[in-house]
Amino acid sequence: NKAFTLVELIVVIAILAIISAILMLQIKPASILQKGRDSKRTQDVDTMAKALNLALAEGEVTLTANSSSCTSCTSSTGTQAVDGSGYVKFVIPSGKTGLSKYIPTLPLDPTNTGSYVYKFGSTTSDFELNAVLEHTENSSLMSTDGGNSNAILEMGSSLTIL
Repeated sequence: NKAFTLVELIVVIAILAIISAILMLQIKPASILQKGRDSKRTQDVDTMAKALNLALAEGEVTLTANSSSCTSCTSSTGTQAVDGSGYVKFVIPSGKTGLSKYIPTLPLDPTNTGSYVYKFGSTTSDFELNAVLEHTENSSLMSTDGGNSNAILEMGSSLTIL
C-alpha cells in the first residue's frame, strides 16, 4: 500500500494552515493596502499638479479664486470633468482646450470618503491640491512637503491656500 492515510493528510493540512496564518500576520495585508492607496494618492496629486502647471504655462486655463469654502472642490463632492466644472475649478480661454489636453479626467481618491478625498483651492494666480495619506510611514511626506499642514500632502504653486 502506497497511499496516504487520512490522519497524515489532516496533519499536512493543519501544518499548511499554521504556516499560512503566520505568513498573513507577518505580511500585514491592511498595511500593504494602505501603502498602495497612498502611492496612488501621491501619484494622482502629482499628475494633477503637473497638468495644471503645464496648462497654466501654455495658457490653456485661467484660475479662479476659490478656497476651503468651495463646497464642490473635493473629489467626493465635485465631478471628474476637466472642463473647469469638476472639482478643479478654472476657466478655459477662448480657442483653448483646457486641462483635457493633459489628463482625460480628474482622478478620484482610492477610498474617496471622509478625509480621504482630493481637495482643490486656488487664487487667480496660484493653486493647491491636497490629499491625506493613510499609512503612518508616509507621515514624513506630509510634514516635509513645504505646506502649512503636517497632516496633509500638499502640492501646487502656493501651499497656503487651503
